[in-house]
Amino acid sequence: MTIYPDFYQNFCCKANRCQHTCCAGWEIDIDAATAARYQQLIGPLGEAIRQNIVVADGTWQFRLGAGERCPFLQEDGLCELIRRADESILCDICTNHPRFFVTLGDYELAGVGLSCEKSCELLLEDVGMLSLRTETGEKLSLKELLQRLSLPVCDEDLCYQTGLASEDADFVLACMQKTEPIDEAWTAQLAQLRVEGMAAEAVVPQVFDRIYQYILYRALEHVPQYGLGTVLSYVQLNTDFIYLAYQLTGQLGESIRRWSEQIEYSTENVRILLDLLSGDVCH
Repeated sequence: MTIYPDFYQNFCCKANRCQHTCCAGWEIDIDAATAARYQQLIGPLGEAIRQNIVVADGTWQFRLGAGERCPFLQEDGLCELIRRADESILCDICTNHPRFFVTLGDYELAGVGLSCEKSCELLLEDVGMLSLRTETGEKLSLKELLQRLSLPVCDEDLCYQTGLASEDADFVLACMQKTEPIDEAWTAQLAQLRVEGMAAEAVVPQVFDRIYQYILYRALEHVPQYGLGTVLSYVQLNTDFIYLAYQLTGQLGESIRRWSEQIEYSTENVRILLDLLSGDVCH
């Protein structure tokens, strides 16, 4: 059975209205079936595609241009491939991004990754607790899903724990410092957070419980390897970091999106944090 967050069906790519295109800054792998189709595609479009794809470590990829832009990303922010054909021309990653699908027990957990600004907007449209739905339309709370997965939690486990102290913030930043930086701006922000510290007696917006729950939902796939306790610590730490970044910038959606680029979309950085927390060795 497939489970979806309450806003999943409302997702629609912002295309050229997006300020942070997913068609630049990432390697764009082409699945084998699509790569084979591209090799057989006739006409000028097929020729253009073949001139702009390469094999790297046995996987076909688009040949990125200046600024690590997809060669088919036009200056107006739209995709040349869709314009010249239709969405069926896209490879799997371009079709599905930012959607994710992971299997846990008898369930497939689906959602949208938060590196996408539209995903962040949908998450933040409601300040209430995260609501889930099954493919048949049944409504579930996160607690009910966890019960079905035989993962015992109390109500406290499902809420963001506020009252972050300065030593807690230092711990969060020390852990983040051990991850591989996505870019220089990430490193600069960590340094700035270390210098400026926390705002005194800041009010935590109610929506942080919802943010916490969505990060937990996304991280459930790691419970079989690391255990629920470590995953809950991972979720608290990452929500703490988003809170610190939000305090610094005042931009909640962008704080979530940048965190996601650095952590959620890096298998290596997720592993680093989970390993650190399972051993509790951040200093």
